Amino acid sequence: MNRCLVPMIVVGALSLSAHTVRALPPPHLIDELSVAPDDSAAEPPPPPPTTAPLSDAELARLSLQDAKTEVITISGSPRGVAEDFLVLPSGAELGARLRLITADDGPAGGKLKLTDLALFDLHGQWGLTHGYELDAAVSVLAKQPSASDEGVWQGAMLALRRDLWARTALALSGTAAPLVGQPGYDLGASAFVAHKHRITRVVDFALAAGASATFLRPTHAVDQPDVIEGAGHAAIEVGFDRMWGGWMGVSYALPVAHHGHDPISGMALAPQPRLDLTIGNAVQLSDDWDLSVELSILDRGDRGDPATRLPLLDGGFDQIQLSIGITRRLELSRSRDARGIASPLITL
Repeated sequence: MNRCLVPMIVVGALSLSAHTVRALPPPHLIDELSVAPDDSAAEPPPPPPTTAPLSDAELARLSLQDAKTEVITISGSPRGVAEDFLVLPSGAELGARLRLITADDGPAGGKLKLTDLALFDLHGQWGLTHGYELDAAVSVLAKQPSASDEGVWQGAMLALRRDLWARTALALSGTAAPLVGQPGYDLGASAFVAHKHRITRVVDFALAAGASATFLRPTHAVDQPDVIEGAGHAAIEVGFDRMWGGWMGVSYALPVAHHGHDPISGMALAPQPRLDLTIGNAVQLSDDWDLSVELSILDRGDRGDPATRLPLLDGGFDQIQLSIGITRRLELSRSRDARGIASPLITL
């Protein structure tokens, strides 16, 4: 779940072309018809059949069959920008978020418009004692193009955040999601360290670094592919009067190890460096409610090269996500938070 700090991996059917070998007529027919032997008969047989280029229809399917960008899940609550925390100090938050996905190449060969593909997330954060936070989320498919037929459940996430020292925290997360266009599932894991550096009273410079791993487990494949990436995130955050927070950041991921083949095309995986951009803000609506809006540009491989992408739905192909979320803050106790201030209202 991308929030303040982070916002922040194909498929196609292959057709084999049939090649024919020219043969000479029987010798007695050559004599009768006075036909000179065909010089091509002495030529060696043609090479084995090669893989034909993907057709436009097959390439069109790739748009929906890739996507689960392993985004850096570091900060839990967008309210943390306005209130300057990395780990929820107390209480709990329950929220919902609608993510509208657009792309230049959709599953039917055209563009994905703003309302063609949408994911709906339900999430919660719980501020445990002694600087711990537990996060959980589930994603369902709210809208998909008529040419696709994916399941309603599209993934789940569980994360643990821990304050290490002043303005520094550790985030560990695990994810699970179904593969697209075939039976199987994807497992993801990540570990990141995040730090906030105070520039002025209202402006912070946020940094994060760590690694993420994606493990594909297709049901009918000969191997089980995996990709491991090192990643970093940098953002500028502005928080005003504990009422509003805005952020703008960039994430960069570099593959450090990979193994296996795409389960459908059979091509060896060839992951590429990824660059994501995010801009967003969260505003307090009332004592118990917050609203957030975030725009993310997600990068993942090339449409014409299935080996650079993954058979997932959320972020595996180049796409833009517009997220609109609302969250309710629940005070489980009246204890004061780590900053010595009565725990605030709600968050997002």
